[in-house]
Amino acid sequence: MTKVYKAKWIIPSDGNVYEDCALITDEGKVQEIIKQNELDESIYDHIKDFQNAVITPGFVNLHNHLQYTKVKCEKKKSLHEKIKRIYTIFKKFYFLAGISKKSFIYKLANLLSEYFCMSKEEKRSSFKKGLELSLLNGTTALAQLSTESKYFNLLNETPLKTYLFFELFSDSVETSKEEFRAIQKKIEKFKNQKSENTFIGVAPHSVCCVHKRLFRILSKYCKKHNILMTIRLAESKEEMDWLKHGFSDIDLLNEFTGNKKFEPVMENLSPAQYLKEMGILSKQLLVSYGNYLSESDLAILLENKVALAYCPRISDNLHDKKLDFDEVLKYFPNRFGFGVNSLAFNSDLSLLNELRYVNNGKLSTIEALKYLTIIPAKILRLNNIIGSLECDKDADFNVFELAENEDYNAILNKERPDHVYINARSVVKQGKIKY
Repeated sequence: MTKVYKAKWIIPSDGNVYEDCALITDEGKVQEIIKQNELDESIYDHIKDFQNAVITPGFVNLHNHLQYTKVKCEKKKSLHEKIKRIYTIFKKFYFLAGISKKSFIYKLANLLSEYFCMSKEEKRSSFKKGLELSLLNGTTALAQLSTESKYFNLLNETPLKTYLFFELFSDSVETSKEEFRAIQKKIEKFKNQKSENTFIGVAPHSVCCVHKRLFRILSKYCKKHNILMTIRLAESKEEMDWLKHGFSDIDLLNEFTGNKKFEPVMENLSPAQYLKEMGILSKQLLVSYGNYLSESDLAILLENKVALAYCPRISDNLHDKKLDFDEVLKYFPNRFGFGVNSLAFNSDLSLLNELRYVNNGKLSTIEALKYLTIIPAKILRLNNIIGSLECDKDADFNVFELAENEDYNAILNKERPDHVYINARSVVKQGKIKY
């Protein structure tokens, strides 16, 4: 069915701004953008006029843990769950005795404890709520990181485009082999079951939670099968200490989560040098955070065309430190997008708020919009179907209603879009989920 959407402004993320135009779609695909005064309305059955509004492509979020959305919510507990909680609390106190409650390690252990104590139904509800909040904030494609495959069917059922990165941990040669065999089976299984909107990658958690053996196996496997990889890099002071000295409070967190202590392949390597030693630096790699990256590290990542999932608010919330936005623009030109992580450590799931937190006029509206749409779509290798409103791409778009005195630049000051469409189908209307 052919549908027409009219608005004062249309910004398709191709570098142009169209005024008083209409977006024409057919069978959920973009056909063209034409001037409203050239539109023959008599030949169309479905015309929606948003009037004084801006239409943009849907947003692409590069780093999410949607499973933690409702971790902080109060929950009713059965006797079994109360016992599990008491056991977890004692375990945490045993392994993390002496660790400051304000430290990143303690906060992360606390999150994992809370999540572990949630029931299966609570976890599903938490994940579904994260999907809904993402849609409400204009996200129509996202990268989700998790060790669990239980959310696969939920992702398959959602209209969002989702990139599921399976998180991996290992502490020895033996567990590296086990993890690799397990991820191979998962990928083969889900490749045959996934919908056309679901994509699969791998996520070795971080340099201090993944043994060198698994890094090297994954490097060869991903290159051979053209699979995307994402990893947290230079996120915390504890990670930097581990790389420098061969030990840090990260070891206590590893013990708490059931992993044995292991050491870096070489001490005194910087984060980027370490990844280079593991052989995984390539344009197929997406790193997150980068809070402690030096200029020499940034230069290495630039040389190898590595992309960045930039998470400035959660970095400040957890570490009181983030990678400076000027450095992001310098060393990841057209190779970065934003991530929100989760409501466990962030105030909302808004990419607009993430951008506004660091932008301060550095990027124009047109430039900024590219880093929310077409550029992260390219990083996820989905730019052939999403990221811009060009012919034959999926009609995934947001609509921002404007006040009388506002122009398209006002979208950078909005909390969220008023309407969200996926494949030209309304999924959010006036702040309410419709699908």
